Amino acid sequence: MAVWQVHYNAIPRSFYEYSKSNQVDLYEDDWSSILCIDKDFFFGKLDSFIERSWNMSQFQSWGPSDKSDIGITYNLDKNLIVHIRFRLDLRGEIDSFLLPFLEICREFDFLILDQNENLFEPQINNFRPSIENSSALKFVADPIKFIMDFSNGETKTEN
Repeated sequence: MAVWQVHYNAIPRSFYEYSKSNQVDLYEDDWSSILCIDKDFFFGKLDSFIERSWNMSQFQSWGPSDKSDIGITYNLDKNLIVHIRFRLDLRGEIDSFLLPFLEICREFDFLILDQNENLFEPQINNFRPSIENSSALKFVADPIKFIMDFSNGETKTEN
């Protein structure tokens, strides 16, 4: 992940509800047994607004890796989505990427999970606190200060 990107996960609401009583990791666990979303159907939704980039076994990416992008892990045998992560590039305008993606998230009843474990509805105004508290914004706002603070241990990068 680039220092100017903020990392998020799209989590099915039903998987979040399941996780509360089953102690699963929202960042890592496979939710395809809770909510079955056909890979090809979902990929078609993403293809409508962003270009596919690279892929490997059971993973497909959309968008350049140094910009706003989406990465999806899927179960090849079942043809189901397993995990969705996305990153926002804070160096420029994000609305043309984020608005259509959030529309898809609402259609599939997803919640958004940020890198600080904050969970929120997929509405653009809900991203403000997460972005304002990110090291990515600190870097974009003042790269020299960010590097100095990082070297002094006063700030850290997100994972």
